[in-house]
Amino acid sequence: VHRLIKFVENPLLNKHLERQATSLEMGFLDPSSEDFEEAPQIIVAELEHSQAINRIIDWKRRWPECYVALSVSELDRERWIAAESAGADLVANRGALPRLLRDKMKLLQQGDSLTKQKLRLKAKAVVNSGDGLVGRLPDSPEDPIAVFRMGNQLCAVRDVCPHAGFSLADGEFDPVSGSITCPEHGSRFQVCTGERLRGPADYPLRIYPALSEQEEIWVEIEQEA
Repeated sequence: VHRLIKFVENPLLNKHLERQATSLEMGFLDPSSEDFEEAPQIIVAELEHSQAINRIIDWKRRWPECYVALSVSELDRERWIAAESAGADLVANRGALPRLLRDKMKLLQQGDSLTKQKLRLKAKAVVNSGDGLVGRLPDSPEDPIAVFRMGNQLCAVRDVCPHAGFSLADGEFDPVSGSITCPEHGSRFQVCTGERLRGPADYPLRIYPALSEQEEIWVEIEQEA
């Protein structure tokens, strides 16, 4: 049984999603409980939902191999980028999403992976016994990455300010809010969600899964198959 879940309120989008699934003899499971016995393979949601970004982050942490797709009704570039930065695999306008998802459903039927391959990289440790910067990956295949500790959580973000490209790692870290301030122009971001808290930067930061194993810090990035 394929495990497809949707959190969609728009009736027209619901109709088209159901039609595409039915055409492939598939169906969406009841989304009333997120305590699923098995990890979902596809989750569809609406970016307009007030908690959409936080839900993407939560879903990707719980089910890294789940394909998360978001629909948008109106173009909001900052929110679109925030969804992709949080880990969404697909963000598309409401009209195109069902057709694009049908291609993914076909791949699922064939037993193919829907998400990109994961590459685990070891961060260079930064001596710090408390909250704040604890690791860096200056030579990541994507972009430089900084890892911060906030309580018991490790949070990794793209170490490039979206405003002017300066490194954030040496900025001021606030352990209460978990925010980092760009040392150059003062843009502020939440390191566990990537959320932009203050400009002049217009966009949020990309975030990455991070974990600690045997006193070493590791970060996962996605690579094209």
